[in-house]
Amino acid sequence: MTIKEQIESILSERKKKSQTLKDNKAALMKVLEYLKELRGFRSKTQNISDQALQAKYSEIFKEIDTKEVEKEINALRGKIDDAIKRFERDHISIATVGKARQGKSTFLQSVGDLQNDIIPAYDTGDCTGATSVIYNDSSMEPGKVSVKIIFKEQQDLVDIVTAYMKKIDEQYLAENPVTFEDVEYINLADLEERIPEGDANKSKALEHLSKIVNNFDTIRYLFGKGSISSSNPEEIKTFVAQSNGKKVTDPDVEFYYKYLAVARAEISCRFYEDCGKIVLVDTVGLGDTQVGIDTSMLRTVDSECDAAIVVTKPISDVHEEDMKLYETLLNNFESRKIEQWLFYAANLHRGNNDNAVDTFEQGIKNGNYKICDVRKVDCSNRQDVNENFMKPLLEKLVHNMDEIDKAYLNDFVGKTEAIIQSCNKLISSLPELQTINPSQEASQKAYEAGQTTYAKMTAQLKNQVLYWKKEKDRPNNALWNRVQTILNGMDNLAPQSEDLQKIIDSNGNMTPNGLWEATCNYVRNEITDRFNEIDSIMEKETINFKNTLVEHMYYALQNMISGGASKADDNAGNDANVDMLEWLKNIMNNVINNDSRYRQISKAFLFLCEFEFSIKENIIQEVRKQLYTLNPIADGYYAPAYNFSPINTGEEVHYYLTSRLAIIEDELRHSLFNLYRKPNQTFYAAAEEFYDRITFAIDLSDETDSGFLDMNLVWGRFFMQYNQKLWNDNADKYNSVNTLIEQYNGAKYLLADAVKEIRA
Repeated sequence: MTIKEQIESILSERKKKSQTLKDNKAALMKVLEYLKELRGFRSKTQNISDQALQAKYSEIFKEIDTKEVEKEINALRGKIDDAIKRFERDHISIATVGKARQGKSTFLQSVGDLQNDIIPAYDTGDCTGATSVIYNDSSMEPGKVSVKIIFKEQQDLVDIVTAYMKKIDEQYLAENPVTFEDVEYINLADLEERIPEGDANKSKALEHLSKIVNNFDTIRYLFGKGSISSSNPEEIKTFVAQSNGKKVTDPDVEFYYKYLAVARAEISCRFYEDCGKIVLVDTVGLGDTQVGIDTSMLRTVDSECDAAIVVTKPISDVHEEDMKLYETLLNNFESRKIEQWLFYAANLHRGNNDNAVDTFEQGIKNGNYKICDVRKVDCSNRQDVNENFMKPLLEKLVHNMDEIDKAYLNDFVGKTEAIIQSCNKLISSLPELQTINPSQEASQKAYEAGQTTYAKMTAQLKNQVLYWKKEKDRPNNALWNRVQTILNGMDNLAPQSEDLQKIIDSNGNMTPNGLWEATCNYVRNEITDRFNEIDSIMEKETINFKNTLVEHMYYALQNMISGGASKADDNAGNDANVDMLEWLKNIMNNVINNDSRYRQISKAFLFLCEFEFSIKENIIQEVRKQLYTLNPIADGYYAPAYNFSPINTGEEVHYYLTSRLAIIEDELRHSLFNLYRKPNQTFYAAAEEFYDRITFAIDLSDETDSGFLDMNLVWGRFFMQYNQKLWNDNADKYNSVNTLIEQYNGAKYLLADAVKEIRA
């Protein structure tokens, strides 16, 4: 089989590999799609109208982090795209690399029968200005050529200029950021002043930047132009070469700068013979200080080529620069079986380096270098290049190509397996969510919860009845403490004697007896005001009392609302300021709604809701009775035993008033004592009444019920009905949650299936 036929066979097999890669990429993209969908579920919780449910599921979905896996997939996707391009190419691509001035361009001229106009190879300075890709087109006549010039985009130039400026002075770049239009106005003199004396690298960077800035008007229109095609060697030369090859001192020397805007030149010509679909990719010589040369060479070899030829012109044994280039290639491509596709062309310049070439060749062969072959060749001799280098190279290359491709694909295996592991780890960490379903099972659980709640609530009630039975003969602490505070402060209610004296001295119409009566009125009202607020204390006590009787049921129903997120027993006492009974009454009115089956429950809670305790009337009555001694119109009032002196009226009124207040305080301490037990006695009676009502049910007027009912069953039915009512009242709220959960579970399961489609 000829080389041409072998290449055709290789390209045909590669198409199959390309399809496998496309299938794998499609699987990865499907996985990526579901990962992004999962990542977006937190934002979807905004569609949940219920704030509590929205917060709950927002917190759940917040923990889903797919970004790292997405980054892994996107990184692999880029490599797969390169691989697909590689295996869909309709040719085998070979890169030529090496340091500048080693004969790469001369070598390419010999292979493609090209001249300096197309592939510059002059003896003066750097020749090639842009990357060239040379296609073997057997349909073309020998010596004919066609070139497609592809131009850079404007942003490409901005990136290059920015890199040069950064290399020269980062601070200057930070202070002078560049756009495409700014390139023309870059201050080269200012930059030059910033280069330390003797810094060759920065000076060379400035030299390259200067070419761009000084010739910007010449090249600016080419950026973003797209491409042009030409068969005119003279025109092509101005785009791919840096000069016409004349010495600088020659008056006919010409310099070209359009190459600065050229991304690549695609050259079609006929090679030395019909050797099949071969493409040679030229690269800018290493050692050139153009920005990114090394990176560009590696990227070209990696993504565009199947093999590489290092062209070097030895001057002795293997030099440090040769080693550096070799190590760069080895470090980047060792896993790709570089020993099957890396070739060395030792450029023989007869009469100049004959011995050096032999020494270099032996040095490579004896140095255990991982290369496929090394051959000395006169790059300027077309026959030598074709017969003694290219033919042996192609024979070895087509023989190795299957193994080369396998090694290339093996690089994907580890990355793909890592992604599969990352995906499976993520899937296993995803929360398990079930739709909230008002099914028969949920109703049965509610029924059982009602019975359990009834049992615990009655036990709690029984304990409360026993507690208040013990407390009924004891003073109510809240009432006692409040009354004692008022009584302890009665001494301070009488105005000071000095203040009283000022009043009578400043008012000619005020008599001593008039001052006495006015002061008595003031003190009586102050005392009454303080006792008038006593029920605010008892209102809070009454709410707390009611809450202790119903708190277990309150939390049990709250637990149903929250979907079982909390336990009733754990919450007991947390809502001391909540009127639990009022909340329960509203719930029951909403659920029971005149349902005769729950009439006794309704009556029990109605009794407790309407139960209020007030001690104020009793206390005010006793207080007013004791205040008779300060009330001139009351039966028990008696006047002072002596007439007040106008000069000392304030002092005498204060003395006589405080004396009477002391008597009133003592009398109140005695007369109010029996009232302190009244709240506890009342709470005890109410607790007994509520317990009796809540633990039995009978309605002989209802034909459906005969005799007494088992309240355990009644409460079970009530909870089941409440659960159904809860669902009916909140259908929209749960529908939006269930829709979201169904979408989430669907995305999760589809993700798992998509991961299974990935092939390592």
